[in-house]
Amino acid sequence: MPMEVPFTVFRVIKKGKSIRRLAMDSYFIEFVSIEPRKAVLVKDPDKERFLNSAQNPLPVLLPENLEKLLKDTFENLERATEEVLERRVSHIRRWNILRMIGIPTGHSRHIDIDERLAETERENSLGLALLKGILGVKGSSDLGDIRIVTEGTIYMRLWLEGGTVMKDSGKDQVYTNLLKKDPRFRTAFYSALLHDTLGIK
Repeated sequence: MPMEVPFTVFRVIKKGKSIRRLAMDSYFIEFVSIEPRKAVLVKDPDKERFLNSAQNPLPVLLPENLEKLLKDTFENLERATEEVLERRVSHIRRWNILRMIGIPTGHSRHIDIDERLAETERENSLGLALLKGILGVKGSSDLGDIRIVTEGTIYMRLWLEGGTVMKDSGKDQVYTNLLKKDPRFRTAFYSALLHDTLGIK
């Protein structure tokens, strides 16, 4: 039985002009493990199959001040992206100096550290790039020109088929990826699916 996931519809207003209309998952946003993944939960309601009403929807958990959430997330990711890049460059520089002077420091350990930092950098950069597109800004200095106006709630039906998250229009790659890589999301997804199947509210 499909879950009915609420999405908050919002408009991005830039300098008094509406530049786009989008919708954000208002339930699972509370269950992603890291901040950059919030950005992938925004969808275009004109390109997806949504319902205007639901019989047994999941609750809306999205904070009321969506504008603050999006802007805070943007600023946090912008700062985190710069910090992890600096950490990665600093780590490589120290590692190279130690190698040049012949001090053994453990090759595989440094590779592991760099791979972890690189993965964090990729996640942050992706989230930041998505938010730049969502908000229509190049950096945090442009956020003062942006207002977010919410319009109401619509619903998307999601269910599971053999490890793949499905929706009315077919496979949903975003939720399928989250199910595979995000343990907190995975727990919440299966819990919501189980409660929906058993009719538990």
